[in-house]
Amino acid sequence: MARADLDVHFGRIDSMISEITKFVPSDAIGAGEFRADLAGLLVVTMAATYESCVKETLVNYAHRHHVAFGNYAANNYAKLNSRVSPKDLFGYTKMFDNAVNVRFKDVFKKRKTDILNRTGRDIEKSYEQILSWRHDFAHAGLRNTTVEEAATTHKFAKRVLYCFEEAFIYFDPEHAALN
Repeated sequence: MARADLDVHFGRIDSMISEITKFVPSDAIGAGEFRADLAGLLVVTMAATYESCVKETLVNYAHRHHVAFGNYAANNYAKLNSRVSPKDLFGYTKMFDNAVNVRFKDVFKKRKTDILNRTGRDIEKSYEQILSWRHDFAHAGLRNTTVEEAATTHKFAKRVLYCFEEAFIYFDPEHAALN
C-alpha cells in the first residue's frame, strides 16, 4: 500500500463531502437536522475508512515478508472494530517490528510538530476527534459536529495514517535499498 492507495480511500470521503454540500447545502431551509445526521454518518464513514487503511497497511506489510505471515495478518485483523486510536497504532508498529515503531514515532512527532507550528492544528487531536464523534454518533446518536467541521478535521486527521503507512513502507525490504 502506498500513499496513493490511502488517497483512494480518502477520495471516497472527499466525494461524500462534495455530494453532501451539493445536494444538501448548508443554507438549505429546514436541512439543519438532516445535515447533522449526514455529518454523523460522515464521521462514521471516516472512522471506518481509517480502520480499512490501518488493516490494509498491516496486511500488505505482512504479505511483503511472507505469504503465511500475510494470511495470518489478514485473518487476525479481519475485524479491526475501531481499534485504531493513536495508542493502538503505536502498539501495532511495535508488535510488527521495533524498527517500524521507531520510524513511526519519529515521522509522527516531526509531522505533528511541523503541522502544529504551521497551522495551529494538532493532527493527533484531530484524528482522535473523528473517532470520538464517530463513537458519539454511532452509540448515542449525538449530533455534535457539522459537515464542514468534520471535513476540516479530517484534512488534518488523515495525516496520522500517512505517518503510519510511511513507517511500514520505509522498512519494506524491497524499498529499503532504495532509500
